[in-house]
Amino acid sequence: MKILPFLLVFFMLPLIYSCEADPKNEEAPSADTTTISTLPDPESDFEASDYKWGYINTKGKIVIAAEYDDGRPFQEGYAAVRVEGRWGYIDKTGAYLLKPTYQGAWPFSEGLARVLTYDNKMGYINRKGDLVIAATYEDAQDFKNGLARVKQGGQYGYINSQGIEVIEPQYQRASSFENDLAKIKIDDKYGLIDTNGNLVVPPQYDKVSMFSEGLACVKLDKLYGYIDGTASLIIECQFDKAGDFKNGLAPARKKDRYGMINKDGEWVVQPLYEQIWYAGNNYWAVQYSDRYGFLNQDGKEVIEPQFRQIYSFENGYAAYALSNGWGFIDTLGNVITPPQYGLVWDFQEGLARVATGGGIAFINTNGDIVISPKFLDVRDFSEGLALVQIYR
Repeated sequence: MKILPFLLVFFMLPLIYSCEADPKNEEAPSADTTTISTLPDPESDFEASDYKWGYINTKGKIVIAAEYDDGRPFQEGYAAVRVEGRWGYIDKTGAYLLKPTYQGAWPFSEGLARVLTYDNKMGYINRKGDLVIAATYEDAQDFKNGLARVKQGGQYGYINSQGIEVIEPQYQRASSFENDLAKIKIDDKYGLIDTNGNLVVPPQYDKVSMFSEGLACVKLDKLYGYIDGTASLIIECQFDKAGDFKNGLAPARKKDRYGMINKDGEWVVQPLYEQIWYAGNNYWAVQYSDRYGFLNQDGKEVIEPQFRQIYSFENGYAAYALSNGWGFIDTLGNVITPPQYGLVWDFQEGLARVATGGGIAFINTNGDIVISPKFLDVRDFSEGLALVQIYR
């Protein structure tokens, strides 16, 4: 049996990766009270988990003992782990790079990892566990291409990996850089800057996207259109909603229905669909009457809407849902598994989590269960290891 591949709205069970809130201040004692009331340590807001987390290898063997209350995936050789209310880092042998110290900790990116102190300030550690960029920021993001977005004094700017401010905090909002451009917001309007802080697109739009195939989607006065690299309006703002161009086509909506336009702003696919997404592999996914089907790169319908749901392609495979459950297809449309699982997650490093009647298992790209459902909870593989919660 064959089913063509594609991307659609993707949902997953929430994974609790963020730190819990600090405890609220206790009520102040009355004036005649002689006993001084003290607040508990901030980390006491975290309770030790009854069921601990550890790490398994791709054979399903526990290689890092389950002794943590939470954890994150390995990245650049290290993983953040929590013991009660404090986060630290371990290596792949389970040895501590940094003993639990911080209120929050995130994976490494470009040799640096974000950490959150109990003063609610963020900084960065290196792969020796040293705090090399002081924790002075109200918010911070991972480094990408040598720059990180940070927040200070209620405004956003950018620093380099030495902690030097290269674009001073001055924006209401800002994104991380992507292809040497970042979205910024000034005076409630959006534009784009380059890595030197120069304006590429002046902040004059209600929304702006990154450039794709030479055009960027913009919103002005409640309607969407497209600008080119000189910030000139190439396709007038006329659509109720619009998306990025892929292979010369872009989704656009008029009167609550989506179609596809070319770079002249002409309809190639008439607006008939409830939703359209780029599905990868030169196909578009469409929703019609609560069922999903597919168009090819020319906008021709190649599979009529029939699916209840589908995921985007990740690492060569996509999940699909019919009335009796979820399964997987490959990029050629070959069925890897029939729709037999209650829920599935994307393939990562050749393995995918699937919800069976007995719990969450891992299957390989042939559809075979290779790690049986013997853990209370599991997360995806990263760098050959997966976080698992153990029954005790």
